[in-house]
Amino acid sequence: MKAKTISISALFLCMPMSLLLAQNTQDTLKGEKKIDEVKIIGNTKKSTESNIIATQRKSVEVIERVGSVQLEKQGIGDAAVAVTKATGSQKQEGSGQIFIRGLGDRNNSTTINGLPVPSNDPIYKNLDLSIIKTDMIDFVGLEKVYQPKLWGDISGANVDIVTKVYTGKPYFKVNLGSSVNTNALSKNNFYLQDGPNYFGFKQLNKPSNALLATQGYAFSTSWNNRQVATPINSSLGFDFGTNFKVGSQGKLSIFGYGSFDNDYSFVEGNIGSSFNNEGSALKQLNGQEFKYLTNTTGLLNVNYRINANHNINYSSNYIHTTEQKLGNYSGYIRDVNELLNENQERIEVANMRRALYKTNDLFINQLRGEHKISDPFKIVWNLGYNRLDSRRPDRQQNISVYNIETGNNYFANSNPGANQRYFDKLIENDYVGDLHADYNFSDDLKVTLGYSGRKKDSDFRAYQYNFRILQPQGNYYLDPQNYDGFFNLGNYTTGNLFQIATFWGDIKDPQQALKPQFYESELFNNAGYANVEYKFNEKFTGQLGLRYDNIDQKITYMTAIFSNGGIINKNYSKLLPSLNLKYAVNDKNNLRFSASKTYTTPLLIELAPYEYEEIDELSFGNVDLNPADNYNVDLKWEWFPKRGEVISVTAFGKYIIDPIARVTVNSSSNSVSFVNTGDSGRVFGAELEIRKDLYEVGNTRLYTFLNGSYINTQQDLDNDKVVAENPNSRVSVDFIKDKDKMQGASDFLANVNLGWEQKWGDKNALDFVVSYSYISDNIYALGYQTKGNIVDKAINTLDAIVKVKLSSGLGISFTGRNLLNPEYKRVQANQNGDVAVRNFKKGMNYGVGFSYEF
Repeated sequence: MKAKTISISALFLCMPMSLLLAQNTQDTLKGEKKIDEVKIIGNTKKSTESNIIATQRKSVEVIERVGSVQLEKQGIGDAAVAVTKATGSQKQEGSGQIFIRGLGDRNNSTTINGLPVPSNDPIYKNLDLSIIKTDMIDFVGLEKVYQPKLWGDISGANVDIVTKVYTGKPYFKVNLGSSVNTNALSKNNFYLQDGPNYFGFKQLNKPSNALLATQGYAFSTSWNNRQVATPINSSLGFDFGTNFKVGSQGKLSIFGYGSFDNDYSFVEGNIGSSFNNEGSALKQLNGQEFKYLTNTTGLLNVNYRINANHNINYSSNYIHTTEQKLGNYSGYIRDVNELLNENQERIEVANMRRALYKTNDLFINQLRGEHKISDPFKIVWNLGYNRLDSRRPDRQQNISVYNIETGNNYFANSNPGANQRYFDKLIENDYVGDLHADYNFSDDLKVTLGYSGRKKDSDFRAYQYNFRILQPQGNYYLDPQNYDGFFNLGNYTTGNLFQIATFWGDIKDPQQALKPQFYESELFNNAGYANVEYKFNEKFTGQLGLRYDNIDQKITYMTAIFSNGGIINKNYSKLLPSLNLKYAVNDKNNLRFSASKTYTTPLLIELAPYEYEEIDELSFGNVDLNPADNYNVDLKWEWFPKRGEVISVTAFGKYIIDPIARVTVNSSSNSVSFVNTGDSGRVFGAELEIRKDLYEVGNTRLYTFLNGSYINTQQDLDNDKVVAENPNSRVSVDFIKDKDKMQGASDFLANVNLGWEQKWGDKNALDFVVSYSYISDNIYALGYQTKGNIVDKAINTLDAIVKVKLSSGLGISFTGRNLLNPEYKRVQANQNGDVAVRNFKKGMNYGVGFSYEF
């Protein structure tokens, strides 16, 4: 049967209704040609709420998405916050990392347009979603139920970010915005470290080995803080879309996006404390932290629709982010300020200055295509190359002591690393691809066969220069507001005030001392998969899938922990079955059941024996760490009352063999590492989601989008297992009990969004949205002996936004973030009571934005 294709516009203008409905009818008009079949070709906006819910209703797989239209209404600017609007998701304080169904970073995965991307930070597995701007995405998908097209290293969920492919009329849009943080604005003086600039593109390099060997003190930046201008946040962005006809059937669509934004913040309080099992302080510091972030993003997405059967897409994304954090702390540090007077009162105060600078350059390049070879046969391919350049250039630390009785300042002689400069660099080259073919044997049977491959090379190198004080306390003058007055080339040249050394020795021996600590990783992941989808009848559809994953990883290292170096070889083969069943009770109700097996591999930083040092924590990898296997089951009911609405309830469970957790190791340094805590763990819970119109009359709509989760977790804690399975590491644990909750899991999560939409005139609209979130207590790290777990306490947040969009193209928005300004509190839950290790308030954020679309 020959088909004729007619565009939607021509169809409505020229066709009688009988032909529009593709019906065969008799007509008295001579010369009218009978059309046997009509294909309607048009574009729908996938990111609208109604289309997202319609896709969820029809899909055999369980789909949960948050579209750009809804994100814009809620004033959500990045993908991390977007994901937290999905059921069962929470964001970890202080990072863009996401916990889903109680499972954290190592248990989740991140893809962009279906391909995995590297993390922008070596201490995490997943990309920091807060650096992905929502203006450049179509929707964010949360894939909690496994199917074999997904990469198998997942037990929580896969977060898939789908970038915009432009459809519609050509446009150009400019966005301007400004905001303030009440904490930062309240500071009369805002300080950062010397070196980095406003836009974040100034790169600080370590001194060359040749200069260090000949000159010694060869650092170009100052130790002293620099004052910056009024800390007001700003943002500037643009996006555009256009398309061109190519030949009689082809169409070339181009979407572009570019932006720069920055963010000043300030916190004050108990920021860096740790305690032993009796509650006595190992470190107890109050202080101030000044932080400045930048994000420069560019995206180009080019889509070439050759004809109705063939499509090719290319996207290139560049993201440059920086973080500056300057902390000034004072209080007590064990072995630093221990001097007591005759009344056994401490007469010394420890002062710490710590300046951190991070830069990340991430390139994401993807080329993909879809080709319908024939009616039943389609091929889809996707290739990607990603490159990450992540650095911590010129991290600085100073620790000095103030004597209350004498008024003198001096250095603590006990630790040569107390005063230091640190440089590291991680380069990753990531090659990834996927190829699969779909074949429809009939209207009821579809078979998919595919291959996925990934090669990822990582090269990490670090240099730490320790400034060892040579003179006894009191034999030199020190001003803690001017460390340059002591650490300078002149004083180094004297040879009797301080010397510079690395972990390998004095820099005067450059061959030995100036080599880096390093680890290198080569990762190969090869996978084949098959999926069979069968429609038993109009109501019942099932998918049965199988994936085989082989992961081969080689890690070479030489660090301060293992100065002789070593090699880690890991090879895993995993067979991963999956089952997805959908029963359409009627047009408005679905029942779904899913079961699968997946696995969780340790992060590179959890394996590599390298120490990462933060203000209140030191962590190191464990070479003996093994992957975990996960068995997952989901049961879900969905009700779609009307277009754009959904109410769903889900029950889920996970059984985990050899669960991995962050633990506080049995040592005096308050260090943390990573172990397989026991033989098994389990997660079960329930989720509720409601997207519903509460009131709708004419152009006025009141709606809600809310969800809540109950999550119950438990894992075995087995000291003997840890000892037996970790012969090569330096991890020692002494768990408090034999079972506990899983690290990072909150029992209760809730998101409530209430929105008011008002339209008038010709394309004028006002949206007012109030968003509330609740996260209950969760374990940050497991304790040992009688030293309790480190627990992040429950938090409540409230945001509000008003957006006005006028038919003239002008848009105005007013935002309020963190309006409740809750206290962020982390405690050590000892048997004799909780001890606060962190507590501070982040302040409220108020902003205004303008946009104009040409």
